[in-house]
Parts: sequence; C-alpha cells; structure tokens
Amino acid sequence: MSDPDATVFIYTTALSPDEAEIIARTVIEAGEAACANLLPQMRSLYMWEGDLQQENEVAMLFKTRAGRLQAAMETIARVHSYDTPAITAFSAVDVDPRFAAWIVSETGHKK
Repeated sequence: MSDPDATVFIYTTALSPDEAEIIARTVIEAGEAACANLLPQMRSLYMWEGDLQQENEVAMLFKTRAGRLQAAMETIARVHSYDTPAITAFSAVDVDPRFAAWIVSETGHKK
C-alpha cells in the first residue's frame, strides 16, 4: 500500500468484552487507530489442533490508516491472550473524505 494515509480496517476477535476493551484502548491510546467497534456475543466455531471448538467471542473492527497498520497489528498481537489471534486487515475502497481526514488526524502522531 503506497499511500500511508489510505484508510484500512483491522478485524480481530477477543475472548471477552473486557479483553476486547483492553486491546481497543491500548491501540487507540497509542495513536495506532482512530476507533474500534466492539461487537459482543458472537459465536465462533473453528478447528484447533484437530478438534472442532466453539466459543463466545467479541468481534473488533479497528479504523486506521496504512501508515499505522503494522504498529496496530503488532500491538494487538502483543496484548492479545490468544496464541494465534486472527488479525486481518483490508483496505477501504471508497471513503468519505471527512472520515478519512479524521482517521489521519487521530493517528498522525503517537499519543
């Protein structure tokens, strides 16, 4: 991604609302994302070490920019309780310029 100000979303999950809030606060307070949406009461089914698992999780969607993406993903991984957290990022195709500018202003410096 060549434009460091391009809007990027990070998707991950957490084991509980408390953990999700800790992760979100850590990333936002570091200036690595402008916002995080915490979506509780998600049910996840997945394979782990050959067995089907199911857990209640909290989905999280961070709003950031390309120039802060790597730092945000590293912070999420560092704070996360999972051995292998699902941390994925995807670029926004069309973004309202005012929203994009807000993300840049909130992630333009380390707080």
